[in-house]
Amino acid sequence: MNQRLSWEEIKKQYNQQWIELIDYDWPEEDAYPTAGIVRVHAHSRKEFDQLAAIDRPKDSAFVYVGRQDLPPNTILSTFRILEVG
Repeated sequence: MNQRLSWEEIKKQYNQQWIELIDYDWPEEDAYPTAGIVRVHAHSRKEFDQLAAIDRPKDSAFVYVGRQDLPPNTILSTFRILEVG
């Protein structure tokens, strides 16, 4: 799983899953990353959170791949957490 993938490859391989990306490219103006290495993936958020907590890197991005069924009038906001130092 240490292979760097394009966003298109990630979407095909990890559809409907939560993923953690490391060594990723994510231009600020884009809604999604353009490439990265998938460190952790899981279908459920609960399992994903447990796996992602193990040996967490200083810089990573969490992304849900695929269509989310959200209630009407729901707004999603993205953010990244970076540890400096």
